[in-house]
Amino acid sequence: MGSARVILIALVALAAGVAAAAAAVLLVGDDGGRASETPAAPTGEPLSGPEVRLSGTDVATGAVVGLGKLEGKPVVVTVWASWCAACPKQAEPLRRFAEAHRSTAFLTVDTQEDAEAARAFLEASGLNLPTVSDKDGHIAAKLGVRELPTTLFLTSDHRVASMWEGPAGLGRFKAGLAAARAG
Repeated sequence: MGSARVILIALVALAAGVAAAAAAVLLVGDDGGRASETPAAPTGEPLSGPEVRLSGTDVATGAVVGLGKLEGKPVVVTVWASWCAACPKQAEPLRRFAEAHRSTAFLTVDTQEDAEAARAFLEASGLNLPTVSDKDGHIAAKLGVRELPTTLFLTSDHRVASMWEGPAGLGRFKAGLAAARAG
């Protein structure tokens, strides 16, 4: 009886360890573009988080841009900076995803630098997306950004459906947009 109990405890611990390792791979590892576009099964809980309000001056045009002009559409919001070592890795997948999803709204936030540096980065990266200037970092802080780049996927009523910290590949973009559309 005692050895059966020890074996049962060992099996439960092993299962918990495998589940934790699988969760870590899913949460941390890059999917290489293979993330599923299908949202998770409903759990009875809301699919989206708090509503996001965001606006500011576009670094390229000087015009006021923000979520208010994007009512009724899911929005992909990426927070970045030219001084961020990982942000250039984000630029190409973001550009390709935006080009392939022209009916989706995109908004980027350049944080903690001047507009000149942001414009140079956008030009060098080939990104032609509305980019809010967040010179003092208040917008990034309000959004809960802890790492650059960070991408938020907002539902059509601008609630956070999904958030990815670090460079996102095309698979992550697809999965995030699917979550935003489902929310």
